[in-house]
Amino acid sequence: MKFSYSLIKKFIPQVPAKKKFVAEFNLKAFETEDAGGDVLDISLPANRYSDAASHWGIAKEASAIFQKKIVLPKGLSLSVNMPEGNGLVGVRVENPADCPRYEAVVLQLDGKKHSSPVWLKKTLIACGLRPISLVVDIMNYVMLEVGQPLHAFDYDKVAGGRKKNIVVRLARSGEKAGTLDGKICDLTSADLVIADADGFLAIAGIKGGKKAEVDGSTKRIIVESANFDQARIYATSKKTGILTDASARFSRNLSPELAEYGANRAVVLLKELAGARVIDSTDYYPRPIGKEIIGFNLEKMSGILGADLPRKEVVSILKGLGMSVLTAGKSAEGRFDFLVEIPTIRRDVQSFEDLTEEVGRIYGYNNIKPEAPRISVKPAEVDDAFVTREKCRDFLLNLGFSEIYSYSFFGRPESEWLFGGAGERKLIELQNPIAEDKRYLRGELISGIIQALDGNLRHYGEVRVFEVGKVFGRAGEKNHLAFGVAAKPGLATKNWSPAAALRGVAEQLLRSLGITDLFFRPWGADTLLLESDHKVVGRITVYHGGQRGAGELDLDAVRIFSSEEFEYYPLPKYPSITRDLSLEFQGDVLVGEVLETINQAKVPHLWDVDVADYYDARRVTLRLVFQATDRTMKDAEADAELAGIVNKLKERFSFMVR
Repeated sequence: MKFSYSLIKKFIPQVPAKKKFVAEFNLKAFETEDAGGDVLDISLPANRYSDAASHWGIAKEASAIFQKKIVLPKGLSLSVNMPEGNGLVGVRVENPADCPRYEAVVLQLDGKKHSSPVWLKKTLIACGLRPISLVVDIMNYVMLEVGQPLHAFDYDKVAGGRKKNIVVRLARSGEKAGTLDGKICDLTSADLVIADADGFLAIAGIKGGKKAEVDGSTKRIIVESANFDQARIYATSKKTGILTDASARFSRNLSPELAEYGANRAVVLLKELAGARVIDSTDYYPRPIGKEIIGFNLEKMSGILGADLPRKEVVSILKGLGMSVLTAGKSAEGRFDFLVEIPTIRRDVQSFEDLTEEVGRIYGYNNIKPEAPRISVKPAEVDDAFVTREKCRDFLLNLGFSEIYSYSFFGRPESEWLFGGAGERKLIELQNPIAEDKRYLRGELISGIIQALDGNLRHYGEVRVFEVGKVFGRAGEKNHLAFGVAAKPGLATKNWSPAAALRGVAEQLLRSLGITDLFFRPWGADTLLLESDHKVVGRITVYHGGQRGAGELDLDAVRIFSSEEFEYYPLPKYPSITRDLSLEFQGDVLVGEVLETINQAKVPHLWDVDVADYYDARRVTLRLVFQATDRTMKDAEADAELAGIVNKLKERFSFMVR
């Protein structure tokens, strides 16, 4: 918005030079540029139009910033005496919400031909407006000076008898608006207009009509100084494409209190420059806005700004901004140091924090000394679920697995997996599914893994994939991990088994998470359940004739059993003895059952047992490590314990030692 530096100087004769003015305004008020000559270009936020979209408003800002006295022109002290009730003008507003205030002043012109003085024309031109005639120029000048848009109607062109009734109403359906610039607009019932007994006079707050235009033959005028609903003005301005200085102001929530200042200042200038005299007036203002009073607490302000300012300086800043400082008071929030009465035209100040911001910017944020924040140092919180998921990802990626992401929605499967085989999980059905095959929230991840294996096996000889994600049930969300392997027939290595591969992956993964108490229990013909502390934490299942397999882990259960702190033992002082035991069973057996039988034997010096080699479902080689912590074991002792293990196995299985 353009402002005249000369007009600002009339308000504050001791205002500093433009260069300093621009620099300080940029720091403490609004973004300002020197546009050359007498012009300043100042960018105003929308919430400051009510008080700062005028030279008076900018002068008040400058007065507070530079601590210079402001000189008010005639009329702004609200001391103008205007007669009213003479029966020459009346105002009727159909909806007070559309027009909170409408002041109409009737003036008799002296009949002489007056032209606008040079200083007035220069001010208008500097602010981007074109001089037209004295009456119109005064209306525009007051808008620039005070911030209140005005409009003048030719009194004798307004329909009615001796008393002219101004009506503020919504437009009739299909009503036409002929504006001053010759444009014809189609109005709707959402548009606010000014009308007389015969019809349209002006688009409220935007543009006057041609009918009551002031010209060289005008003898009497009605000066309109009003306030309109900002939403209606904005919508009509956008729809009609008519953007004026008045509509720009009205659409940004002007205060109704500005109307009186604008009318008074216009009357003073019309008397001085046009020899006019007031013959009647009326002021429609059914609901005057109340005064806003806010309690001010200096200690709270210091906490927000980070600076301790003296009470005297704070009070001086607030008074410099046109606010009244009252005595201290009490409220439900506690005791205040003093109370602040907000000017009615400052629509932007509504809370204590707003007042604190006003004090801070005028004091100068650059004058507040920076201090290091006072914080308590504490370690960052660790999300155990996140850590577990990331460990699983890293482990599987290092084994050559690729991560996939599948849909969280799917159709009802033939049977839903529930760990432990307790029955079918109750699926959560969507109220508005995007497709029939996306009707339910997934209750497990393994279905997505199988689909990924089938889809990728068309293009690759061997596939390894995994997914970490949420599954959903009536009990809530759970974190799961699923992984799967597949190979085309003829491309897999000899004796390759998806069950063995997945078992090895699951065992090493769980060991890396700190779970050493792990047992694989058969469940059905093609599934192994993974148990820890006699609780199921996962499963491994073989599909499609043994060429594909997938496993799934309940990561929330795994996290409960895992330990972040591993137990370490000192290195053995004495050597161990290793024995390989090759067994050939008469029928197919599960290695897990063999290892479980050995563990249940509780051999005194058996330190470790694992699968050394796996030939098929009947032939396997186990590696057993015997270790004594207090002495060196003899071969005879190890052989005796090995014989005991063989005898224990014979109680359950039929086999031959090779």
